[in-house]
Amino acid sequence: MKIRRFAFLAALTLAALATTPSRPVAAAATEADLYARMQRVNSELQSYQADVTVAIQLHTFPFLSPTLEGKAYYKRPDKTAVQFQTVPALAGQLKKVVGQMEPPSDWPKLYEVTPTGDDGTTATFKLVRKKNGRIDHVDVKVEDKTATVSEMTYFYKDDGGTIRFNNTYDQIGGNFVVKQQTGKVDVPHYNADINSSFANYKINVPVDDKVFAES
Repeated sequence: MKIRRFAFLAALTLAALATTPSRPVAAAATEADLYARMQRVNSELQSYQADVTVAIQLHTFPFLSPTLEGKAYYKRPDKTAVQFQTVPALAGQLKKVVGQMEPPSDWPKLYEVTPTGDDGTTATFKLVRKKNGRIDHVDVKVEDKTATVSEMTYFYKDDGGTIRFNNTYDQIGGNFVVKQQTGKVDVPHYNADINSSFANYKINVPVDDKVFAES
């Protein structure tokens, strides 16, 4: 909780002492407000399609640095897909990770959500899967001002690997859409940097369900 500047040091000290017991309550209220705002982000977004360009730098064999072009799709409530113009084996794997950060509106059905802190600018959360799987947990950073997810790091159980994504956004028609996504994949036998850029968004357009079946 921020304490404004007071004229006298004594007054500042007394104010700090007087308000200390209420800090957990205030923090909990702030976290609850932020989480509620996160659920409302893009509440009017029903679908989109966008051009996506993905630049990959492999730091393990075969040490390739390809750039792939394609389309990204979304359809409410939780359908996402990426289709690349070329389909090498690497592109097939990337379909599973590029743009695949779950929105906060989906968290309650997928995760146990625990707030872990807020520095006044960025809040942090820990997500634990309700269904047992390869993911141990996910650490998330959320911007307080916009209630948008700026970073998600997935921690895997068996191999101790991690995948981290960082997002920057554009605002189109009142919706926050990803403009740039940087990713770091660090799992056994596979280490790579992935930089994805999204452009030419078409918001709330018809998207055929076959797009998601093919991905």
